[in-house]
Amino acid sequence: MRSHSSLERTIVTVLGTDTQCEHTDSLQAMLDGHVAGFGALPDSQSATKNRRNWRSKFSRLTDQLWGTSDPGYLNSVLSTLDETQSKIVIGYWGTLPLPDLLAIKKARPDVKVVLLLLCYPLALSRGGILRQDFYLRRATRFLDGIVFPSDLTEGYVRGRVFRTGFPPSVVIPPCWPRSFQATCELRRTAASPSLIFVGRTDMSSPTATTADDVRPLMNSILGTGIDLHHARSPETDDGHPHRRHFSPLPMRELIDKIGEFDASLIAYNTQACARDDRFNLTIPDRLITSVAAGVPVAIPRQGYGAIKSYLRDYPMLEFDTADELAQTLADRSLVVQLREEAWNSRLNYDAARCGPVLAQFLNRLL
Repeated sequence: MRSHSSLERTIVTVLGTDTQCEHTDSLQAMLDGHVAGFGALPDSQSATKNRRNWRSKFSRLTDQLWGTSDPGYLNSVLSTLDETQSKIVIGYWGTLPLPDLLAIKKARPDVKVVLLLLCYPLALSRGGILRQDFYLRRATRFLDGIVFPSDLTEGYVRGRVFRTGFPPSVVIPPCWPRSFQATCELRRTAASPSLIFVGRTDMSSPTATTADDVRPLMNSILGTGIDLHHARSPETDDGHPHRRHFSPLPMRELIDKIGEFDASLIAYNTQACARDDRFNLTIPDRLITSVAAGVPVAIPRQGYGAIKSYLRDYPMLEFDTADELAQTLADRSLVVQLREEAWNSRLNYDAARCGPVLAQFLNRLL
């Protein structure tokens, strides 16, 4: 299926937290051959982070309602869109790009603005979720379309946020480009069980939340004798004989490293959160990266609905307790089988495979 000629003559610009982000690479892979050109711009929070003060924090609140007001940022973005003649802007993450999309739509009504809602809600409290619902609902009349990562996310937003006046939408499961996937031959399964965790372990980071603190689960897993590999942090540097630290790695090297282990552990401390909607609805980058590596995914049996839907045809190791997980990993012949299935299944998670559906959706907006 190919996109129609209107989209093939269109420049698409992605707006997000990092112009070099993997999600930008993913969208480019999806739209390659379907559009005339592709560009990337930072959102206002990224572009102005070095000059924020208390005034900018106050302005952010009003920007959520009326659109980004920073004249320097806005003039730069509009100038780039005019120069490139871009007719579609895709803003990604959660509600973060909404002020920028609102401002762009007000200034350039002929430009189609699309929200790529990779993570929703961001908040972990009832009040925070209600606030983000309000911002998203208010932005409805400025959005030409929404791209959801899963049917669960779309259903949640449709029923909770909009109810009526729902913008055009499409579900596109997030995937990294084929070039990101592990290419080395599947490694021989080790004699003893091992897991890798590629999530955050440094709780001193200003962006860390209570959900990131999975030390209780880690300690339970370590207590069963499973070797657990994860990034080094002061909070986890306890000398446990089964704890294995590694330094931060570029994406391609990380994907190759993940392939060395029985499974990739995907878990959050949802019990510490007042609301865990985010973890039932979001497909996190660490999962996409693990699938690109072609290894099974170890995940708690309770919750994580969107992740499990995403992995419907991919090997998972669901568990209620660390002891149950250890018993599963102790069956080394089963682990070999699951690793082979994951290695072969990784090819189904290729961004380019989603290109025709996304292109068809964008073309309908023009």
